[in-house]
Amino acid sequence: MPDLDYLALGLKCGLECHQQLNTRKLFCNCPSVMREDAPDILVKRRIRPVMSELGEYDPAALEAYQKGQTFAYQAYSDTTCLVETDEEPVRPFNAEAFDTVLEVALLLKAHLVDNIYVMRKMVVDGSTTSSFQRTALIATNGCLDFNGKCLGIDTIVLEEDAARPVVRGDKEVVYRLDRQGIPLIEIATLPDIHSPEDAKKVALKIGELLRLTGKARRGLGTIRQDVNVSIRGGTRVELKGVQELDLLDEFVRREAQRQAALLEIRGELLKRVKEADLVPNALDVSALAEGSACKFFADGVRQGKKVLGLRLKGFKGILGREVQPGRRFGKELAGYLKARLGIAGLLHSDELPNYGLTEADVKGLSRQLGLREDALDAFVLVCEEPGKAEEAMKILVERCRQALKGVPPETRGPLPDGNNEYLRPLPGAARMYPETDLPTVKTDAARVEGLRKNLPQSAEERLRFYSKELKLGEKLANEMKLSNEARFFADLVKRGFEPTSTAVLLLEGLTKLKREGVDVDNVSREMVERVLSAQKEGVLVKEAVLGVLGAWAKKPAAPFEEIMAEAGASRASDVEALAIVQKIVARNEGIIKEKGMQSFQAVMGEVMREARGKIPGSMVSGLLKKEIEARTGRK
Repeated sequence: MPDLDYLALGLKCGLECHQQLNTRKLFCNCPSVMREDAPDILVKRRIRPVMSELGEYDPAALEAYQKGQTFAYQAYSDTTCLVETDEEPVRPFNAEAFDTVLEVALLLKAHLVDNIYVMRKMVVDGSTTSSFQRTALIATNGCLDFNGKCLGIDTIVLEEDAARPVVRGDKEVVYRLDRQGIPLIEIATLPDIHSPEDAKKVALKIGELLRLTGKARRGLGTIRQDVNVSIRGGTRVELKGVQELDLLDEFVRREAQRQAALLEIRGELLKRVKEADLVPNALDVSALAEGSACKFFADGVRQGKKVLGLRLKGFKGILGREVQPGRRFGKELAGYLKARLGIAGLLHSDELPNYGLTEADVKGLSRQLGLREDALDAFVLVCEEPGKAEEAMKILVERCRQALKGVPPETRGPLPDGNNEYLRPLPGAARMYPETDLPTVKTDAARVEGLRKNLPQSAEERLRFYSKELKLGEKLANEMKLSNEARFFADLVKRGFEPTSTAVLLLEGLTKLKREGVDVDNVSREMVERVLSAQKEGVLVKEAVLGVLGAWAKKPAAPFEEIMAEAGASRASDVEALAIVQKIVARNEGIIKEKGMQSFQAVMGEVMREARGKIPGSMVSGLLKKEIEARTGRK
């Protein structure tokens, strides 16, 4: 892709960063867990648009309704409830999620609103059972320190996440409700980003700030970006749901390129054609298509479909023009048919002869459709059921008329290669209206002040503290600085727990348990603190800590003493420890007398297999050395 001069293009970019929070759901007490096992509840719905308080219909809602889709929702009787299925009113904000968004607003030096109103935002893709998403403005006019300057933060919002799609079909989309209701913080910047590289850096910077709270969920899909892009002469286009941060700069580059290409196309078309020349004068060319060697058309006609052809005056050479790498304007048109009608694609004259259509076929189609060579005419072909094919022609004419105006404002979806495709029109103000089931929430000054006094340190401050004061190794310090356990770790260290072993348990030990199949979500912070306390008191040896936590995770309601007894993890007395060592030494007396201290490692391993979880390794080592020396008379 050629480098663009983004300053000359007038590139403007703004981000809307959405971060899931690791708390219970926002408007009920269900856990925020994602599941892959089979759901036991299924609910089906249809969406119908309603008029807003302004007396208007949202254009995106109308377009979605015309698709006629059904939406199915999978749920779990033990981790979802009637709030998610829209059968019961919502509850007040989850307090932990609310405190977290207030904390983020304070970190960004934003102005907290005095009265917080929960709003219903219309959702047109079926991803919520109620057809709206609940959202609340928390703060405005913030500032992100970026490259030594203040990058404006427009709004900070707390909202519920939508359901996640598991099957997408033309007639039905299946969603799972485990994600619906998970709290999301949305941070929207002003459109003050002027290069693709800076867009990516800002996204990473915001992600880092959110992780300082210790409440950011981790993993694919837990943080998503909506990227708003425009260039001079273009218009705002929203790239919806960018998850791959590594590709974010490429998405911005390619959208800037697309808008620049569309403006060039507009300039070329305005020299050739008038908007009034573009009319839906589609003709049935099924007979010509069926007689060709194009299998796609021949099979379609046999199935009762029609092949309609549409003359596009002045569009010769335009349909084949590249607007993004490997993506031409003809493909751009096809994206509208795919999104609005579910039509797989189209053929156009700039890519013919091809696909079994010969030069003679193209000439025949051109004659039937009335193309004139001197007018630089082009044509498109669609093979579809009669009603759908006719509707497709209207959509194509509408989009080609927009090409004479430039860049249409719309919402587009990111593609894996960095390009994007049409999803729906940009939503308007008509999709927002107040939530009637929740009262206004007043911002509590005392609550805010309490949070302000305990704001988390920056990543740089944490790193300095870990390295210089706590003497953590470089690897542990870097892993801990943005860990969700960082604040818990600081609290444990403040209460006298040894820093390095505590960090190892939180960062590496719990990860090890997870890899072994232990449900570490069952390991509470109270459990971790109790186990560390037992180790500190000498009741539990270091080698037994993970085993006890793993056993406790399987029976989280059981008391600690019961878990210790079942795991056989009680520390042996000094007398019991010496007896175990002497028994193993006696069993290996021959090799000990022969090899002396060279037998230490082999015998040590045997002792540890029997003593692990009961005797500290350092104690075993000391006792064993003394016993070997006593039997051999050698050190």
